[in-house]
Amino acid sequence: MKRFIFFLLCLLMCISLFAIDNKFLHQLVQVKSSQAYSIRFDDDLVYTNNQNYIWVYSIFNAWQPKLEAAFFSPNPIEDIETLAGKHLYVASNEPTNQVILIDSLYTGSRIFFPQTIVGDKLTREGSILYVADRYRGIDIINLSGGSTRELLATFSEKWGIKDFVASYPYIFALNDFGLVAVDITDQSYPVSLGVNYEIIDATCLVKNGNTIWIGAGKNLLAFNVYEPKKPTLISQIRMTNEILSLDIKDNRLFIALGRGGVKIIDVTNPLKTEDINNIFLTIPVYDLDVANDYIFLGLGKEGWMLYEYR
Repeated sequence: MKRFIFFLLCLLMCISLFAIDNKFLHQLVQVKSSQAYSIRFDDDLVYTNNQNYIWVYSIFNAWQPKLEAAFFSPNPIEDIETLAGKHLYVASNEPTNQVILIDSLYTGSRIFFPQTIVGDKLTREGSILYVADRYRGIDIINLSGGSTRELLATFSEKWGIKDFVASYPYIFALNDFGLVAVDITDQSYPVSLGVNYEIIDATCLVKNGNTIWIGAGKNLLAFNVYEPKKPTLISQIRMTNEILSLDIKDNRLFIALGRGGVKIIDVTNPLKTEDINNIFLTIPVYDLDVANDYIFLGLGKEGWMLYEYR
């Protein structure tokens, strides 16, 4: 009996030391017919792009993604955003830029409405599009009119926004110096709430509850923003490779690490994170997106890869 109790205690200690992922990773397909330095999933469509081209795929059959359309941008693409599976917003730094449908790659099964926007980064929450421009600040645009865009306000944050996330009633943005919190309760009159300039080389962020996760070089930083006026650093983890992209779903943080593949961390308790899974590849992972039971990986010139995670 004593031996059994001792064995049971040892087993419980081992379980507490090593986190167990109750989901399984399964690679479904790798698509090499396009480049994917950036990747996103929205409304059953996968969007990949490099500096001048955008490819749109349907994954109705996840084992055989179908190319729906492709677009060409004469000027470098900074970012893209989508709405309702048909509106495509393309950010560039050239006001006269035009996005051109490539007829030879258009299947005709869907109609897309591409629009160009001057800016560096885009993010959307519902029908509100937020456009970050290095020199102008953040534009807040109402898209409820479909192809009609209504400018609600411009927040002057001129320190070079690198990434940002909108979670009403706040925007959290990374600029050249650190993290900025903006109150957008009144979207026609955004107000800066607080800053934390303890961050160096930050490039990407995601929000999970009251925690902002930031990738800064090889450092993964966690900031508590329960009080947006005082973003507080609560955790710092050193990765093996530079953090290129972040995404969050169901308290799991997905980290693209270039040649280090993808790391999946349980961040239910941001003060005590647990490594629960990894994706190791022989090629770099530049970007990722997570939706439903899928993980989408942008592999640069090697195309993109789809994993099932359930």
